[in-house]
Amino acid sequence: MNMQKDWMKSNVSFTLVNEDHKKGVKHSFAYVAQNVTAEKIAAFGKILEDLIDGNITDAAVSSTDHVELSDAPKAQTAPAAPQA
Repeated sequence: MNMQKDWMKSNVSFTLVNEDHKKGVKHSFAYVAQNVTAEKIAAFGKILEDLIDGNITDAAVSSTDHVELSDAPKAQTAPAAPQA
């Protein structure tokens, strides 16, 4: 079976801990670059810490890919209704 995998989007979610959120609160951002590096995520986390009172404890990057299976059976079309 052949397949083609195409990147569609990536997001990042940071966990911020401060006096108001001792267990942490998530801050999510969309439109993250396809090949974002850990260094760039860490640098953006530092910017967030400068803007928001608190500490970033972790970050999670998630990506969505579209996978096309070339050997997958094609959807069957319904037979045409007979003409009167």
